[in-house]
Amino acid sequence: MRQAPAARAPAPASAAAKAKASADDASAFSALDQWTSLNLTRAGQGSRQARGDTEGLAALVNAVARSATAPGAELAAPVEARLELYRGATLLAVLEISGDQVRWTPQAGTGGGASVGTPPASTLAALRALLVRQ
Repeated sequence: MRQAPAARAPAPASAAAKAKASADDASAFSALDQWTSLNLTRAGQGSRQARGDTEGLAALVNAVARSATAPGAELAAPVEARLELYRGATLLAVLEISGDQVRWTPQAGTGGGASVGTPPASTLAALRALLVRQ
């Protein structure tokens, strides 16, 4: 009687590829840990605020931005709000809100190109509510 071949361990290349993808994801969102202020542009009006000025803002920006996991995808609606995240005078990333979608664009040197995603509706609604108060 013939024995079935033993299962093989995953190839090191696939483990390395997974680790690289995880590192790319981390670098694409590294601005979320580094920003100190943001510029908000909505309906032609702009405002600037420090990260800690509004309780919960940083956590909501983080949650909404991390939903943008489809590189190169297009937004289905016009951009209604644009958040530019800065550390000092350096622009780190841009988060755009468009209907029920968002586009996350890290700037040069901070990892990757633009990605689009659909955050949980309640999280996006909470972010919008904070931004309206600004």
